[in-house]
Amino acid sequence: PGGVQRRLPTTAHRLLPALLRTQVPVVCRVQGWAAGIGLHLALAADFTIAATDARFWEPFAARGFTPDSAGSWLLPRRVGEVRAREMLLLGRVVDGEEAATWGLIHAAVPPGELDTAVGALVERLATGPTVALGLTKWLLHASAGADLETQLRHEAFALELSARTADFREGLAAFAERRDPRFEGR
Repeated sequence: PGGVQRRLPTTAHRLLPALLRTQVPVVCRVQGWAAGIGLHLALAADFTIAATDARFWEPFAARGFTPDSAGSWLLPRRVGEVRAREMLLLGRVVDGEEAATWGLIHAAVPPGELDTAVGALVERLATGPTVALGLTKWLLHASAGADLETQLRHEAFALELSARTADFREGLAAFAERRDPRFEGR
């Protein structure tokens, strides 16, 4: 007893906030079971694509202990308190299709299409305006604890930074020329 509690501050309690705060979009691929911290990693990702037959499970109550690794913080924010209670207190297993319907994950695809779907999403993010995407991720994370006036200041700051990028100029040129932009991440 106590070993897990002593290890959490240097493991999961560092990893989950880092995933949420990093300005690089995080994509998670789920095939099979995502339980406990595996589920929490999927919740912390910006995008999670799972196979329709994947299984999401909070094993804590069924094993006689309480959630860790931000499960009680992430889950209600993604699926609402009622569904979070069902998963955390009753141990309800949710498959990939239902997880997508609930908003627990971004999408569920047939198992044979999982790699293609994840690859297409990663490619789209990698060829996007990376500075703007990173700042937008920061804005979304900051909004959880900010009042409206603070968030408006954050948005003005992020806009000032993103408007100084080559990708911003390319986006404007593409709009004016009625073509798709070709972002370079600068």
